Amino acid sequence: MCGACNNDVTSIGEDLINNESYVEIKTYKIPTSTVKLDSFPTSTGYSSSTLKGLLAGRANDPITGVTITTPYFEIVPSGGSRVENTYIYDSITFNAVFNKTIWGDTTTLQQFHLYQLKATPTLNPDDDLIYNNATVPHEAEPLGSYTTWPTQERLKKFQFRLNDEVGRDLFDKLRQNDYVVQNDLDFIRYFKGLTLMADPSNTCIFGLSPAADSIGIKIHFHSSTGDLTYSFNKSKNYNQYTFMNIVNNAAGTPYAALTKQSENLPFAAAKRPNAVDGQTVTQGLSGYMIKMKLPIAPAGNKYQTIVKAEIELHPQQFVTTYYPLPKTIYFYKSDVSNKALSTVTNIAGNAVTGSLVYKPNKPGYETYIINITDFYNSLCQRTDAEQNNEVLVSIPLTEMHSSFTRLTVDEVPVLKVYYAQYE
Repeated sequence: MCGACNNDVTSIGEDLINNESYVEIKTYKIPTSTVKLDSFPTSTGYSSSTLKGLLAGRANDPITGVTITTPYFEIVPSGGSRVENTYIYDSITFNAVFNKTIWGDTTTLQQFHLYQLKATPTLNPDDDLIYNNATVPHEAEPLGSYTTWPTQERLKKFQFRLNDEVGRDLFDKLRQNDYVVQNDLDFIRYFKGLTLMADPSNTCIFGLSPAADSIGIKIHFHSSTGDLTYSFNKSKNYNQYTFMNIVNNAAGTPYAALTKQSENLPFAAAKRPNAVDGQTVTQGLSGYMIKMKLPIAPAGNKYQTIVKAEIELHPQQFVTTYYPLPKTIYFYKSDVSNKALSTVTNIAGNAVTGSLVYKPNKPGYETYIINITDFYNSLCQRTDAEQNNEVLVSIPLTEMHSSFTRLTVDEVPVLKVYYAQYE
């Protein structure tokens, strides 16, 4: 049995056992560390399925360092006015729709650069996914750049002018009804795609809508009777090529020690100024997860049984508010190499999760509580429990690419085991 424990005997009430019974509560400190995924998927893997959002930007944070998100996406001919020989080209613009998600410091100007790709993204042959560490070569010069204040109002109009050489080329192909503008696949082979890169001076990350009619380029031209447009937007049928390169550089923080997934940063080794005992973190857009090795509690005497087992994690207070706490944290089986083997489920087959519980008598001292009773009872009955007690606590892995939420813990997480006594 590992970890220190404190015994506390209190009545548990009629809802659990009868009035003559008691519960003994044993509290164990959980050996805890931080690990970092080598990679995680940032595409859907399906041609007809879209991401929740395309995240673009750069944010610098004293806890985990610099995080940069760069979206890559394809565009295809989407329609507009037919281009006649007498029509005259005017301009080309990039147009996107802000999806109202934003994280980081929004008090400074942000600059972005749009590049045309030189190749199409490569899908992972094992699962048809593209991961956060993938990149695609792009042209040396940007098609255009844009500087804006990152306010809700300004980001509603995310539109800027692009290189007219590219605009005229596409305009001519439309006018000639060239084969590359007659179907989506031929156009993707010709144009490849786009990437929107954050300037190194940027301080926040925000989301753009990935819907087919929400992001793309527009050719502006006119006839003798008025202004006209033709759009090249994200495809509805080639979404598997849309992904995000997401990089976290933790230089200057304790988490820089994590260079591969098999490495652990012990809780005490990550202690920072103002931290209570140490530090551990799970964070979106980075791959950070909280690793635990559960203490194996004794079964108790023959008149005792484990009726409940809970993990408690207290979020660190007074950390930056740029990155909100996750609404829910998930519980995964793991191993010595820190892989997320599977989601832990309860006896009903539902995923075991933790939710934030607020204490009215302790404002600001909220707690995540994870009920692991079914899993823990089964674990403690195994003869090889000490070889199967490694777990991960994290924001949902399905949201690692889409949300910059973060849970930072600076008090050692604890496991509470409740024993019922009976006659």
